[in-house]
Amino acid sequence: MKKIILKAIIILLFFGCDNKKELGLESLKKLNDLKLIQQKKTETSNKINELQNELKSLNNLIFELDENQKFTLVSTKKLSFESFKHYIEIQGSVESDKNLILYPEIPGIIKSIKVKEGEKVKKGATLIELSSTGAKALLDQLNLKLNLAKTTYERQLNLWNEKIGSEIQFLQAKTNFLSVEKEIIQVKDQLSKTKIIAPFDGVVDDLIANTGSNVSPGITPILRIINLDQVKVSAEIPETHLPFVKKGSEVEIFFPVISKKLRATVTLVGNVINPNNRNFRIEVLIKNKDFDLKPNMTAKISINDYYNPKAILVEQKNIFENSTNEYLVYKIIPSLNNRKNFIVTETKVKLGRNSKNKIEIIKGLNPGDIIIQEGNRMVKNNQIVRIENKNSN
Repeated sequence: MKKIILKAIIILLFFGCDNKKELGLESLKKLNDLKLIQQKKTETSNKINELQNELKSLNNLIFELDENQKFTLVSTKKLSFESFKHYIEIQGSVESDKNLILYPEIPGIIKSIKVKEGEKVKKGATLIELSSTGAKALLDQLNLKLNLAKTTYERQLNLWNEKIGSEIQFLQAKTNFLSVEKEIIQVKDQLSKTKIIAPFDGVVDDLIANTGSNVSPGITPILRIINLDQVKVSAEIPETHLPFVKKGSEVEIFFPVISKKLRATVTLVGNVINPNNRNFRIEVLIKNKDFDLKPNMTAKISINDYYNPKAILVEQKNIFENSTNEYLVYKIIPSLNNRKNFIVTETKVKLGRNSKNKIEIIKGLNPGDIIIQEGNRMVKNNQIVRIENKNSN
């Protein structure tokens, strides 16, 4: 009976006096009341949670305000609009329209060679002479024959005008005269072909035949003449790029053998797709001032197929891919509590084209945003960091 009265008094004290007094652990043990013990446990747990949250807030505040703490240091870049060009990378080769091997037009024997290898020649200059003895003798004979035919024709013409002689005699004399004239023209043409003439200004690159060689038209090569004042770089491009490659498109060309780089524009875009490889042809004309570009030299061609004058660009190493195949960039924003501290913000981005280790950001970043350049592999979302580069750009 005394125990029951004591228990009732304790309960009244617990619930009375506006809860200003609380039962201690020893009192609860004496009561041996499960409900009260559970209630006390709940109250204690709630207080612990409140204290933990308060402690966490205090730690965060100390962390932000303590000047002596060690923060992860990062270097950053302030984004702004940049000019962006995308290039197609292909391989081509150097060619020259003025790179010819000359052949004789008539059979004969090389009488004399007028030039040496490496010698510069002008258009129309005589390079090689073939033996022309037979043609000259024939021409002399025809000239004599022409004089006789001309005299005969003139006399017959005078007689015909005076109504003397037959028409047949007149026509025969005229025909014979014109026939000899045509024969002379043909022999002169043959005689002109005994000289091999330079078709353009250039350099004798290779003397193939020798004096005294018996040559045949279209079979025996005589020499090579070349002009490298202007060359062209040609290449074949997959047809998928046809909508983006135009005459006048900007190109960068690199010649690995001589480590030379230059800029030019596309001068010709082919109109035919090769059915075997589905490629089309392009050409780029180049002034070869130093004469260091040689036919068949390999060239690496970069063709500008896309241009954005106001692009947001981020280096490829500063873009990460998460487990759900989303692309992320670590951006930072100023902390409200301490102007020296910044908070890392994991930012999802949409990528565009890439060129020279830079990627165009289509969505997710804006001019003025500050992203982490160095140290982004040591941070995580919402982490507080400090900037190592003071100007943040």
